[in-house]
Amino acid sequence: MGDPRKLRKKYTTPKHPWQAERIQREKQLKSSFGLRNKKEIWRAENTIRKFRYLARGLVGMPVNQRKGEEERLIGKLFKLGLLGEGKILDDALSMKTEDLLARRLQTLVWKKGLAYTLTQARQLIVHGHISLDKRKVTSPGMIIEREKEALIDWYGTPLVVAKKEEPAAVPEEKKEKKPRKKKKEEPKGELPSEKIAEEIEKEVEPKEIKEIEEKLEKEVAK
Repeated sequence: MGDPRKLRKKYTTPKHPWQAERIQREKQLKSSFGLRNKKEIWRAENTIRKFRYLARGLVGMPVNQRKGEEERLIGKLFKLGLLGEGKILDDALSMKTEDLLARRLQTLVWKKGLAYTLTQARQLIVHGHISLDKRKVTSPGMIIEREKEALIDWYGTPLVVAKKEEPAAVPEEKKEKKPRKKKKEEPKGELPSEKIAEEIEKEVEPKEIKEIEEKLEKEVAK
């Protein structure tokens, strides 16, 4: 069964539960980084607090004694992406909670463009669609090292996470319509000669027309 051990909390709750400024700040962090609850904020604050505590301890030591520890701490912070190149120990004292939250897998998946929102990035990770160094990862709060940031990719077949909105069609310029010419109105009850002939041909069959013509010729001959 293994050695039973007591699981300890990785965060500490605020001493005073009702502080308006702290509550407002935590709400902003929660929405800005797509966090599920405030425990993720407290966990990040606890980690940053530990790094600042180590840095303060090294600042008070003589230069000869702290040289090795200082290089080791700065190297670790650089590896995690919390400090940039050329930073010194004093820069570690100014680290913020946002610096660590920006190194979470959820945030980096969104920054790489694999998801359109932070909420969608969290969902893709939890459902097992994201890989790190070709291995599936399902923990949105994982802190990604600087070297492994480029190894974040899809796990398996890439998904079409959303359809991009197509640009709206540009309306064409309306052409000015030319005024239509009015047709000449024909007098009612009277048809032109051509139309009368057409109407007669429609109503009378060709045989009847021939008979009428023969009768007219006989009458003329008499």
